[in-house]
Amino acid sequence: MVLYNQVVSMSKSKMIFLIACFLSILWQIESSISQEPDKKNGWKPKEGLELIGTQAPSLSGLKWLNTEPLDIEDLKGKVVLIRFWLVGCPFCEHSAPALVELYDKYREKGLIVVGIHHTKSERTKDPELVRRAAEGFGFDFPIAQDNNWKVINSYWLDGRERSFTSVSFLIDKQGVIRFVHYGGEFYRSESNPDADRAYQTIEGKIQELLKE
Repeated sequence: MVLYNQVVSMSKSKMIFLIACFLSILWQIESSISQEPDKKNGWKPKEGLELIGTQAPSLSGLKWLNTEPLDIEDLKGKVVLIRFWLVGCPFCEHSAPALVELYDKYREKGLIVVGIHHTKSERTKDPELVRRAAEGFGFDFPIAQDNNWKVINSYWLDGRERSFTSVSFLIDKQGVIRFVHYGGEFYRSESNPDADRAYQTIEGKIQELLKE
């Protein structure tokens, strides 16, 4: 009887061990599967996913500094990268070269970049200040001022709590929002992997939309 109990006890221990091993293998498989989309899709926004697939709002009400007034309807047939930026914003300063690079690389293929300045002080409402800042960044794409925050509210805020206002949108040739960079910075970088992944993802999405 004692021997039988020992055998049963050993069998139970072996069974528990085997079950533990099986569960561990399942967890590893599930973990590798869950990580695969991140490797495939690169950078993912933490905010703004609910906006993807919706029609891009109007650009009416902006004060254009270097072009005739534009609206989303005027830009249909183009892939549009809208960047809300601000004089004195370090994230905007860091991302400025990326905007110039993308515009120069893909403008002949159908990309247009639009820089919308959303002021946070009376001083930065000065159009000459904004124009000088844009020229200093090398922006030769359309620049506009959103002094009353009408457009950034319709695109992004609208009573929502957001982490950043320096947000970017990719809009397809039909005027539909297809990607949101929820703010902060993106650029090529070996030392800032998040900024680099965001840049690579944005460029890949531009290429995808241009082919549609």
